[in-house]
Amino acid sequence: MDTRVRHNGPSVAVIGRPEEAPRRARNIYEVVAGALLSITGIGMILSIITNEALYPAARHYSTFANTISDLGGTVPPNSYMVQPNRLIFIISMAISGVLVLVATYLLWRVLERRRFLVALGIFGVGIVGIAVFPGNVATYHPLFSLLCFVAGSVAAILSRKTLDVPLRYFAVALGSIALIATVFGLESLENWGPQATIGIGGVERWIAYPVLLWLVLLGAVFMTRGAQPVEK
Repeated sequence: MDTRVRHNGPSVAVIGRPEEAPRRARNIYEVVAGALLSITGIGMILSIITNEALYPAARHYSTFANTISDLGGTVPPNSYMVQPNRLIFIISMAISGVLVLVATYLLWRVLERRRFLVALGIFGVGIVGIAVFPGNVATYHPLFSLLCFVAGSVAAILSRKTLDVPLRYFAVALGSIALIATVFGLESLENWGPQATIGIGGVERWIAYPVLLWLVLLGAVFMTRGAQPVEK
């Protein structure tokens, strides 16, 4: 609405437009959400690397035979838990899951790609579930792990609609790699294909790392796009 102040001379338009506030809010939402997603991707990668390095040599932790979740507790019936690795794993997963959920909430306010956001939210729930039910919890941990892997891969592929060329190709490629690796990581394929060559630990890292790299990429895009000046 154009509000004018009357003087003896020509009318003068009041400075400022009402629509600028929502546009600035949109920028803030994207910048914060992008920062949270990038922090999650970077933080989880560094946390996993650090946790693997801290693992006691006597336990013979191997990226071939051991999954990432083994850092929090190995699979029953002969499961064992090592500190501080278990604590690092649980805390880092819990924080990462919450950050993804907060980012999803912020993006829900400004993006119309609901399928992508639903997949991203489910991915966050899966990460939180992994923290609540570590690897030694045989009943629920495999379910939340699969939920996390599939949702993260699908979210990466669906995010192509929010990205420009050529970045969307990277997102689809990373998501597809993770999704294919998820199939090859099924227990029924234990003695065949990639699992026989690089082990379940290697296959799981081909699932996790592409998704985490995608999070860093996606977060950088949202931060850059959201930081653009507001149009006058």
